Amino acid sequence: DKLEVQEDLECTVIEVKNIEGLGTTIDVILVNGTLKEGDTIVVAGISGPIVTTIRALLTPQPMKEMRVKNEYIHHQKISTSMGIKICAPGLEDAVAGSEL
Repeated sequence: DKLEVQEDLECTVIEVKNIEGLGTTIDVILVNGTLKEGDTIVVAGISGPIVTTIRALLTPQPMKEMRVKNEYIHHQKISTSMGIKICAPGLEDAVAGSEL
């Protein structure tokens, strides 16, 4: 009857792309858990794990797609299931389809 939020992080990388002004970003689907700016994350990379720190958590404006270049809404913390764009250094070799 009630919505339950679990603390175990469940998050999948769906796309890696270079965006002008933001650098290399990853689009992820957050299913469970909480992401905050400044969190250290580990992403699968082409030549091994990438350990980096979240610089920004961005979501598209309401009723807009993440794939289309728009202004993004900046968040300090996200703990709801949604698509998120993560800006962090060193994501150039991140692998789409991997877990966070």
